[in-house]
Amino acid sequence: MEEAEGLRVADEAEGLRVAESPADTSNSSRGNLGSTTMTYLRELKITITVSLSFMMVYTAYLAIQNLQSSLNQEAGLGVVSLGCLYGSIILSGILTPFVMRFIGAKTAMICAWVAHCIYTASNFYPTWGTLVPASVLLGILAAPLWTAQGLYITANSIAYAEIHHETTHAVLSRTNAFFFTCYESTQITGNLISSLVLHRSDYATNTTDSVKICGADDCPMSANVTVIQEPETHIVFTLLGIFLVFDVLGLIITAVLLPPLKNKDALESKDVKKSLQSCFSALGDWKLVLLIPFFVMQTMDQAIFLTEYTKAFVSCSLGIQMVGFVMAVFGASTVVTALPMGYLAKYTGRHVLFALTCSLDMSILLTMFFWKPSTEEKAVLFILPILMGVGEGIWQTQSNSLVAIVFPEKKDAAFANYHTWKAMGFAVTFIYSSFLCLRTKLLIAICMLVTGSVTYAIVEVSIMRTKKKLKAEPDYTSVALREDNNAKVC
Repeated sequence: MEEAEGLRVADEAEGLRVAESPADTSNSSRGNLGSTTMTYLRELKITITVSLSFMMVYTAYLAIQNLQSSLNQEAGLGVVSLGCLYGSIILSGILTPFVMRFIGAKTAMICAWVAHCIYTASNFYPTWGTLVPASVLLGILAAPLWTAQGLYITANSIAYAEIHHETTHAVLSRTNAFFFTCYESTQITGNLISSLVLHRSDYATNTTDSVKICGADDCPMSANVTVIQEPETHIVFTLLGIFLVFDVLGLIITAVLLPPLKNKDALESKDVKKSLQSCFSALGDWKLVLLIPFFVMQTMDQAIFLTEYTKAFVSCSLGIQMVGFVMAVFGASTVVTALPMGYLAKYTGRHVLFALTCSLDMSILLTMFFWKPSTEEKAVLFILPILMGVGEGIWQTQSNSLVAIVFPEKKDAAFANYHTWKAMGFAVTFIYSSFLCLRTKLLIAICMLVTGSVTYAIVEVSIMRTKKKLKAEPDYTSVALREDNNAKVC
């Protein structure tokens, strides 16, 4: 297809060169070059704007998320609110095609940023009547937000690939690498802010008296439960005030600088029935069904890391004020990894990178299962986030590219399913966190990791076989055309 398109463009250009005078040709070349440059700058501006707005908002959100299990421990409010948040994403993922056609990508992002402001504000007075409803609202708008992000980045990547005659996969890998480098850098900024502010607290950093047990033996429904001493209220308010400013900045950047995304499907019927059909019809593709465990396992591992690791390992042995520093190391590792992996994928293929990150995740889960943390082994508490960051850098850059390339004709429904099943992994893990022991959660995650790796491998092998088959088959259309031309010449 790309070669045929290139020949068509070349033929049209040749026809123009014959018809035009030299002066006209020069003017046309300058005009085409100027148009190409303007298109490139426009796509670059959109990518930077989307990335910058996510940097602002997720600097606040990810830091708050990392602290939920330690700050709001009463009756498991923090973790339960996260479960409600990601559970709501499941419903919103189903309705996302309808929402996207009705309000558009830019409006979806603006509404999501408003919900982030409300969510941060609800943490000033976290109760079941404030934090949980705010979490549900944020979850409802999360799937449209990430679908809008995927549509913006994919549209820009395709436009760039057409202009510079590169493969879509190579450009998608680089563009996603740039976006997720900016996105994951929020783990650095947000967590450094949280630790620096919490270090101003006067509460005792020695948590020996307030902690009963650390590591995989943490059990919420038994005597072996980890209890973390919380900082003073005014310190928490200072931290949340800073994060609220970041949320507002992200909202302003999107509203002022981001142009609406042109959507050819905008004129289609906007009813919920078609939206549901669009989302569920994608599940008729067996490749998407097999990729579901692969999507779920990514977030199961991450959910355990973001809540159980920060509480039962870091806060338990070093104190809550160290959570930000440890998670900043995780963010830095992801940032350093994401961009190189986006370029490396061009040479290794995504399957090699996915195999690497599955191996890293398995080693982290096994370490958490067998190792008991202590203040004398601080280095290990920082090594695990580094390894997790490398894996996250691969997940973030390659998963979006995988969805965009494997399902090119139904990207919106595929992205909606992708984020819905990722949310399912988060929601299920957060919900059973309130009553399952950490060791049991780790076993479940390990089993899901093995299952997802196998089902992904099946899909990848099928894709490779299809490509080999297409290459092996002769192009009968081209042969027929050549024979027809030869007959005319004779």
